[in-house]
Amino acid sequence: MTHPTPRASSDMAHSSSRSTRSARFTRRTRLTTALAAAVTAAVLLSGCASTPAASTSSAGAADFGTGGVALSWIKNYEFAGYYYADKNGDYTKNGFSSVDIIAGGGTTNPWDTVLAGNATIGLASDLTGITGAIQGGAPLKIIGAQFVKSPVGFVSLKANPIASVADLKGKKIGVDAGGKLAVEAVLAANKLPADTVSFVSVPNGIDPLMKGDVDALVGFLTNYPIAVKQAGGDVVTLSFSDAGYAQFGDAVVVSDDMLTNHRDEVKAMMKSVIEGWNAALTAGPQGIADIAMEYGGKDNDLDAKLQLSSATVLPSFMLTSDTVKNGIFTLTPDLVTQAVTSLGAAGITADASQFDTSLLSELYAENPDLIPGFTVPAAQ
Repeated sequence: MTHPTPRASSDMAHSSSRSTRSARFTRRTRLTTALAAAVTAAVLLSGCASTPAASTSSAGAADFGTGGVALSWIKNYEFAGYYYADKNGDYTKNGFSSVDIIAGGGTTNPWDTVLAGNATIGLASDLTGITGAIQGGAPLKIIGAQFVKSPVGFVSLKANPIASVADLKGKKIGVDAGGKLAVEAVLAANKLPADTVSFVSVPNGIDPLMKGDVDALVGFLTNYPIAVKQAGGDVVTLSFSDAGYAQFGDAVVVSDDMLTNHRDEVKAMMKSVIEGWNAALTAGPQGIADIAMEYGGKDNDLDAKLQLSSATVLPSFMLTSDTVKNGIFTLTPDLVTQAVTSLGAAGITADASQFDTSLLSELYAENPDLIPGFTVPAAQ
């Protein structure tokens, strides 16, 4: 599901392909394509933890060639840590010649970019689509999540609010294709029929809500409420979690081949990403907003004020008592169980074998300095 950043331009197209790839990436693409069917059967029988294969790196410094991160949306404040990792040289320090930060928001799911061999990791904005893909045979694992508290929810106006599940009845909800699936999951989790609401396909931005074309929008609560307030609206929000549908946001997805046969490379990528996010969270809202404008402002007509306001809220979805203790991106067994249970209540088949939390556990055990001692933000 997409999570738009309101902005002036509606041009969201961003190619996930690149004209140049390292030879290693090209070979991996062919290997993944050729063996996907054969791997699938074994994947579905595997447990939650993968068995590390022998390191693919030779003696001496690692050389992983070109890596990639497939984002779940356009380049904005939400992905500041990946920009910091690039700007501070974390990717190259950890063995990559370069890393493509591939914008989302188009027609290709981030996990498809991973399966094509064009990204080392991908970010799934919520669990609805990715768990369905894995259940359908895609050789993928979820290894962590950027937002352990999902920021996705309903955004409405005080004059016609959606403050509880009961308020959904008869409402027109503005969504994209992925958003429709997520709302249907919320309804199913609450044992409500799909026709409880009507769906309206809407473009990026808050205009459909402000003009009265819809009663609510589905999006990230880090930015849509702020945009509505800036436009003079009295905003009311209902998170999916509060609506009985517990989710993670920007779940980190890797292929089973990478997790098993190129584990050191995935570790190097996650080490870089964590270092980048530690820098971003340390820099604070202004630093996050500034680097968002540097990496995505021109291409996406980002509003600097909105980036700053959104960056102020962002840490509250990343830093919890668990992630402050265990490290960002980590998922506890209780969180995985909660997510699987929530998906099941919505009629979506998922189980713990779709997750593998072992890699991040190993990474933090090997690099305890990656846990810098953040504090849990006060309630916003």
